[in-house]
Amino acid sequence: MFDIKLVNDVPVVKIKGEIDVSNAPQMKAYIHENTIKKGYKNCVLDLTDMEYIDSSGLGILVGLLKTFKINGGEVVLANLNSNILHLLRMTNLDRVLNIKNSVSEAIKFLNS
Repeated sequence: MFDIKLVNDVPVVKIKGEIDVSNAPQMKAYIHENTIKKGYKNCVLDLTDMEYIDSSGLGILVGLLKTFKINGGEVVLANLNSNILHLLRMTNLDRVLNIKNSVSEAIKFLNS
């Protein structure tokens, strides 16, 4: 469901499948353990293989953004499918979250 790799010393978390009330807390814990607690200030969430997200998952994304910002960093979402992007636009979260077309674009944004 979650996979992580470092790209230019930035953790890139690949999220697969669905994020909903049943697994959103595990996603949050996984990202905290593998990024923030290891001292990384920034993170890219690669959503290439994410098929669905519900309101609890959206809440986790906003919470992660807040946590990274408090620590002086950023979270960037990359590779969103059209349905997820539409949902973020409907909820106006596209105005709050950093969204990029690719992981490389996200890394470039974080390194600028």
